[in-house]
Formats: sequence, C-alpha cells, structure tokens
Amino acid sequence: MTSIKRRHILSLSLSTVASFAYKSLASTHEATSYAVDLAQANPGLTKTGKNASKLRLGFQPPYVTVFAMREQKLLEKAFEGQSTSFEYRRLLSLKPVTEALAAGALDLGLGGTPIPAIAAGLPIRVIALIERSPKTHALLVRPGSPIKSIKDLKDKKIGTPTGRSHLLVVRVLESIGLKDTDVQWVQLENDVGRAALLSGAIDVWATWDPFYASVQVAKEAVAIADGTQYVLNYVALFGRTEYIEQNPDTVLRFLKAYQQAVNWVKQNRQKAVEILVRENKLAPAAAALTLSRRNILLQPPNQEYRTDLANQAKLLARLGLIKQEPDWSQVIDTKFAASIRT
Repeated sequence: MTSIKRRHILSLSLSTVASFAYKSLASTHEATSYAVDLAQANPGLTKTGKNASKLRLGFQPPYVTVFAMREQKLLEKAFEGQSTSFEYRRLLSLKPVTEALAAGALDLGLGGTPIPAIAAGLPIRVIALIERSPKTHALLVRPGSPIKSIKDLKDKKIGTPTGRSHLLVVRVLESIGLKDTDVQWVQLENDVGRAALLSGAIDVWATWDPFYASVQVAKEAVAIADGTQYVLNYVALFGRTEYIEQNPDTVLRFLKAYQQAVNWVKQNRQKAVEILVRENKLAPAAAALTLSRRNILLQPPNQEYRTDLANQAKLLARLGLIKQEPDWSQVIDTKFAASIRT
C-alpha cells in the first residue's frame, strides 16, 4: 500500500488562477441565463453584478469533488469574465479549517459543522450540505488487540484530532454505559494517528477516510465500530458570515461549479478514484473504498441536519465543551443552495 505521506498532507495545496473570458457563445449564454434565473428566484441574492476579488476554500483530503472542480476548471467557467482569483487550501481536519476562517485566511470551508467555534461566537454561516456519510468514520484497533469490541473501551487511550468533542466516540461510549471520563483522550492529528496506533502509543484511533480506508486495506487495523447507528456525519459548506453577506453572487457561482463537480464525480466514478489515488498518494483499493463510502450531494440544510446539530450541541453542552447552544436560525442559510439546479 502507498501511505499518505506526512509532508504531502501537511503542505497547503494552493492554486490561484485568474478568471478569463471564454470564446464559446454557448458557454456565455449558459452563464448569462443562470444569473438571470437566480435573480428571478431570489432577488435579494444578486445585489450587484460584482464578485469578490478572491475566493479561498479550505478542504480536507477525501473531498474528491473539490479536486474534480479544480481539474475541470469549473470555477473559471462559472466566473467567466470576472477578476476573481481562487485558492484551494488542503488541510488535515476541521480544526485548522475553522482556525483559518477565524483568522480571515479562508472564505469558505468544507467539513463537519464546527459547533464549538460557532458556540464561541465565531461568525460562521452554513449554506449547504455536501455529504451524508456515516460509514466513513470509525474506531480502529490493531489486529490482535485485546480490544475486541466497544465493550472493552474502559480506561483505554483513544486518539482523535478533536479530543473529547469527537461525537462518534462519545456516543459509542454512552451506548455501553461509559462516560467520557472513563477513557483517556489523546488529541493528535490524522497524519500521526496511524503511527501512534501501530506503535501502541494509543489503543484506539478514531478517524475517518481516507486514513481509515488506508489502514483497513493494508490490514494494519480493524474497525470495532463505524458511524452507522451513531452519527449521520453530514458534511457542510460554510463560510465567514461577512464574506457570504457581502458576496452573494460569488457564493452562488461557487455553488454552481460545485454542483457540476458533484455531477461529474457521480458520472465518472473510476476517474474520481484515480484523482483520489493521485492527490492523496493512496493505494487504488483504498481510494475506491473511500469513494464507495461517501454519499456525495449538494442540497440546502434540511430538518434532519438541524435536529442532529441541536442534539450534538446539547451533548457538547452537557460535557462542558461549550457554554451554550448556538442559535441555529442565525447560522443556517438555505436560500443559496435552494437556488442551485441539480
């Protein structure tokens, strides 16, 4: 198996591209018609014909749709005739994405909804759902480990990038009558989780694809639980509230390009696997397994998602990880994704 290299994952993959005018009359007509349709459907979304000077997106290794969008130059097409530049910043997990948003280094991000950051007052707006993939998350142990099932977790060292706020771990523990204080938490990033597990520095690694798929295919770890029955694992598109409010047309054009990338991935599964292999230095089997477990979509935040967020926030508040539950009516915005035709 070809492993995910630390230096490859840690490096930020930046691509800044100047938009340019296409000569195709058909392409020009499509872009014009799209803008007109959006204005008619949601007059409040397209205040001016101007777009932001730049769009900086933070994403994580498994999001093949982002790679497809970049390779197909879908943003360049969606922003035809505009002077917007694009940056793709590849990050290991949700925490650095959230930190970059807070620092103003990113405009949009993809990942699990950053509830602790929102509860702490970070101005983030959720504008779309892009996945519902519970099987991509798992609790892993070494082959031959004395831990044979979740019933053996008491007093064990559990490594995860998010520490005690890892929803899957907490819900697994509570399902067998354990508290978060009944295990030892080790916070570590995904690039070192595999080595920590194999060396015995931790007993359990709570992670997700493609890290999960990589060690599973290599038979270096086995899952004692995945997200099924424990988490919905909605992946959201969110961004800085100020950026979204000031640049509605930019957000809409981005969503148009993203929807086209979703369609491309669904229609070109093998090519999408090849992208994952190339971009993440994965074994083909691990890339195929990763893609097979991801339910890729683009839709407005729905009631199931809202209910799940509320339940997660209540859990985090009970654990003392947030002081109060966010006002989701101020965080969730459905009008942008509702404007995008599938």
